[in-house]
Amino acid sequence: MPRIADHAERRRQVVEAATRVIAARGTDGPTVAEVAAEAGVSVGLVQRYFPTKDEMLLLTFESLGARLAARLTRAWEADGPARERLRRCLLELLPLDDERSAEMRVYVAFCGRAVGSAALRRVQVALHSAARADLASTIAHAQSQGEIPPGRDPAEEAALLWAMVDGLALHACADPAGLPPRTAERLVDRHLEGLFR
Repeated sequence: MPRIADHAERRRQVVEAATRVIAARGTDGPTVAEVAAEAGVSVGLVQRYFPTKDEMLLLTFESLGARLAARLTRAWEADGPARERLRRCLLELLPLDDERSAEMRVYVAFCGRAVGSAALRRVQVALHSAARADLASTIAHAQSQGEIPPGRDPAEEAALLWAMVDGLALHACADPAGLPPRTAERLVDRHLEGLFR
């Protein structure tokens, strides 16, 4: 009987390999041959699923966004008051361990490449827009529960939170010694203290 390929699994395997190569070398680094070697498959198989490097990179960036969104959903859905749940979500976006540090390197590499790629920029904008919308919804919910003062604009507070955590992540990724995990966490806590008065 002929063997039936699991196409979704093969694509996932290639995307995960591309993610690892990008975490190590950036978006300019992953040649099809490097990704194939990392995935343990042939160059021909990678090219079968991704005829161009840009297609492979686009799906890799989309996959990163989906993985982050799933983790944020799990962090938010865990029990606890809004402030603690929001804190967990924000910390998921910081490079506080090896896994999140690797993801942040990939994210930063893609954000840099998105400047010259309309397709990658659309993924980036969608990711940022969804994050700000989720944060605004969370803040509005906390306001309705009396946890955040009613005078705060949820959309503005969400934009500020997103910019803060995005900036902290970028700085912690670029200079881990200058912005270690405990300092990044403390800065998130300080901002949340001012928001949840």
